[in-house]
Amino acid sequence: MHYASAFALLAALDNADGEVFARVRGTYAPHLGEARGLPAALITSVIRYGTGADLIRAAARNPNIRVTTEVLAEARPAVAALRFLRHCAAHDAFSYLRPTTEVTALLERHLGADPRAWSRLLALLPDCQGTVAELVEAAGAGTGGTEVIPTPPRTVATEWRQLLLSARPELLTALVPHLRPRTVLDLVHFGALLPGPIVAEVVRRATPKQRLALAAAGSVRAEAHDALIDLGVPEVNAAVYNNPRAGDRERNRIMAAAGTVPLDPDTRTRALRSDNIRYRRPGVWSGDPTLVRAALLRVRQANVSVSTCIRTWEEGGTQALRPLFRDTFGNRRQHEPFVVPVHRAVLLGALLALWDRHGVAGAASLVEDLPLREGPAAKLRAMFEAGEEGRARLRAEYERGLARRSPRSDPPRVPQGFLIGAPWDPRAAWSALEAAHAQAPLPAATARYLTALPDCPAPIAEAADDGEALRERWPVGGGWRRVYPHDDSYTKEVRRLRVELTKIPDLAERVFIAATPAERALELYDRIQRYAPEPESAAAQRARMAEYIREYLGEGLEARVIAARMAPSFAGTLPELFATAAAAAG
Repeated sequence: MHYASAFALLAALDNADGEVFARVRGTYAPHLGEARGLPAALITSVIRYGTGADLIRAAARNPNIRVTTEVLAEARPAVAALRFLRHCAAHDAFSYLRPTTEVTALLERHLGADPRAWSRLLALLPDCQGTVAELVEAAGAGTGGTEVIPTPPRTVATEWRQLLLSARPELLTALVPHLRPRTVLDLVHFGALLPGPIVAEVVRRATPKQRLALAAAGSVRAEAHDALIDLGVPEVNAAVYNNPRAGDRERNRIMAAAGTVPLDPDTRTRALRSDNIRYRRPGVWSGDPTLVRAALLRVRQANVSVSTCIRTWEEGGTQALRPLFRDTFGNRRQHEPFVVPVHRAVLLGALLALWDRHGVAGAASLVEDLPLREGPAAKLRAMFEAGEEGRARLRAEYERGLARRSPRSDPPRVPQGFLIGAPWDPRAAWSALEAAHAQAPLPAATARYLTALPDCPAPIAEAADDGEALRERWPVGGGWRRVYPHDDSYTKEVRRLRVELTKIPDLAERVFIAATPAERALELYDRIQRYAPEPESAAAQRARMAEYIREYLGEGLEARVIAARMAPSFAGTLPELFATAAAAAG
């Protein structure tokens, strides 16, 4: 018998206290990762009696929203239940997010923003033997507590952070003055939705080592990156630049400030040699002639590596670079070494940065290296000849270009994203969106998705298509996501089982037919429990199985334990298994 079928039987044999699993844990625990879709009752027993390794194995193969929701409601102790859900998040975000919505509602209903209630929650957390709901309810109904919430014990620090991150952002913001600075730093590190001024203050008070850890963190939000860049520390900027979670805007800001905050040598080397355009492209804003050329390099037509191209340009200029961009087959077409940015504002920004750092000659040399049309090139040369007046005109045209809607090349022959989060282009503010909505109402579907963002204005939330504001988002897997209820694989299995039950009227009864091999009977029973079209039919089947087991094994624990131990290697039918176990138990 496969362990998937044996697990279904173990869940049926076990009692409410999980005593059967506790007796046979040594037999089943090493195989928890082999079966996909463990019964919720069995997972509850694993949480109660299993080790940390058992929780990881059980979570690895059970990314199921319905199971994790039931586990949250029934599993105890609370710390182990939270730990199991967190392990599930590593494999499937939504199996974690769905029960987390319930935790958010519990925290808001019973604790709110009362620091005394949260301090009681922390005091109860390490030794709580009840469910998560019972833990939160007990903290809300209790008395006492302190205005200053203490630092959590190391044993439950992760679960405490998990609960804080599950609170609504406005509640968490209200709690910040009552939390220890180390706790707030921990929340920022893991991407808590906190206002920008609070994040900036946390970054300002952090030690150099803590700032480097924040800059390299995978879950930190853009507000923290902005605050770190504002410090103007090359080592911190390097950590942000090399963080895969950082975006174009953060890297563009670092490059744009290269004139006042020197680039870390490793960052400059990576920007010059990397084949990853995300690390080279921001150099267009740097004002460094070599970095600008690396950002604009036409890599797709090059016959050598990026570093070789840059070294060749430094030694012999554009003319020495051209032979490296000639096709080595066919008509031996000659390609230009550099591309002209699709967005004119990007070109103007690059020229301004070069002019500011290296004078007009640095900007003019870029114009000569790029394959510009004669008209635009002549206009730029005229600005260079006009001196400071020309630079003022160039800057004014650049600012107008950023304010305009960017044109698109459709389809773009050279994929470019230089303008994504341009360093001087501020983030879109709610005031601008609200004004646009007042002038021309946003589509209902667009308004609905905008409600998922923090601080969404009421006029936009009211325009949502179904009136439901999706402000609730939860951190998981290094980002913040909403909960989507659709599950294609589950829907298909439910439909398949419904068709089978309709076309084979006695299918559900085959579980209890003596001639059916135990493995096939339990496989069918497990499918009905997981994919029954109506919950009532699964409950009826579960009650029938309990009665079937009592008929053979009675209420005694020993016979059930023996049956559970025999199940993985048993090749007969269910009645034969139960009869053998009953005889062995005496």
